[in-house]
Amino acid sequence: MRTAKAGIAMAIIGSMLAAPLSAAGRQDVEPGVLGGTAKHEAKKPCTDYTVRARVVSDGTIAETVPLDVQCSFTLSGLGLTNQLVELINKDGKVVCTEGPYLLTQAAPHKTDVDIKCGIPPAAYLLLAPLGALGFLGGDAESGAQ
Repeated sequence: MRTAKAGIAMAIIGSMLAAPLSAAGRQDVEPGVLGGTAKHEAKKPCTDYTVRARVVSDGTIAETVPLDVQCSFTLSGLGLTNQLVELINKDGKVVCTEGPYLLTQAAPHKTDVDIKCGIPPAAYLLLAPLGALGFLGGDAESGAQ
């Protein structure tokens, strides 16, 4: 019985001594930040628009902020994960989406997001093979359209 009590006491003392060491080895995780501008897409007044961050993995909205008068935004307190940035008009409709942007512990901030609508670069990769095969309105043999 005496050895069992001594073993329990040693376990408690050992865990109390090890706790500060494990806490010292951990770093506090800095929240993610996405910021930038929507001046290419938002019509004046910019304050009629909002920007939101959407978590790619589950589709939840992480944060929503209004654009300022210069059409700039900062979404802070975001999780370190893939995030999409959505520009929303005053009617609540998505005007444009940028991203995804991967926020990591090594790179938790991306403050040069420039919201521009158009064909995203990934779409070019998908459309290029179709264009080469002549499925996008051209004749592959004659080059006529």
